Amino acid sequence: MSKEIRVIFFQEDGAWLAQGLERDICVQAPSLEELYSRFEVAVRMEADADGKLDHISTAPKHFFDLWEKRSSSVAPAKSHNDQFEYGIAA
Repeated sequence: MSKEIRVIFFQEDGAWLAQGLERDICVQAPSLEELYSRFEVAVRMEADADGKLDHISTAPKHFFDLWEKRSSSVAPAKSHNDQFEYGIAA
């Protein structure tokens, strides 16, 4: 199955942020572990009745640039969702 949303993680002012690329969804958390679950919850909350996210546009270009320069790919230890591909910004 191909990934539906690439998600770039980065730090800003001491907090971790997760920004979706194919869908402009962003969350903030104090740790990476919490960031995974917050992003997954935000996606579920943004989905329409059919589970679609077509009403949400793509993220601004500079987040795609961050993805291209990411230092590594990451995966949550306890994720049951394979629709996301995660990366950490360099």
